[in-house]
Amino acid sequence: PTAPGTGPSPADLPTRDDATVDARDYQQRNNFYFQSPTGNILCGFVEEGTLGVGCQLADTHVIPPELPTCDNSPARKVAAHIYGGTAEFLCTNQGFFVGEPVDGTTKGGGKTLNYGDTIIVRGAACTSTQQGVRCDAGGHGFFISADQQYLF
Repeated sequence: PTAPGTGPSPADLPTRDDATVDARDYQQRNNFYFQSPTGNILCGFVEEGTLGVGCQLADTHVIPPELPTCDNSPARKVAAHIYGGTAEFLCTNQGFFVGEPVDGTTKGGGKTLNYGDTIIVRGAACTSTQQGVRCDAGGHGFFISADQQYLF
């Protein structure tokens, strides 16, 4: 068992056999995007630059102490990503992890990753739960939701 607020041990991390969706269904050009069922968590596996795999919140109730200047305004959104074996928080004014609209509306985000589903792209795994989205790669990662965010 894990203590509240901590993630599972590395032995509990998903393997490629744990993928429950076909990542190709989430592909937009060279990248892969998804959103939580509520549409509040927007995530992407981004090949360009140093973004890696990450998620950003449309709205949050909690700002991580590592982001003292992030205020949840349209130009200061809480995000987390894994790149180069390290997980870190970001405060972004860009839709780095937001895919193009796929449902005929103008709201970006990509296809919905349903609760309980895991997508794996280039060795990184993200799982959607009712509590939030957890992503990991190489034993490092993050958990993000409107009520809680942490790195591991």
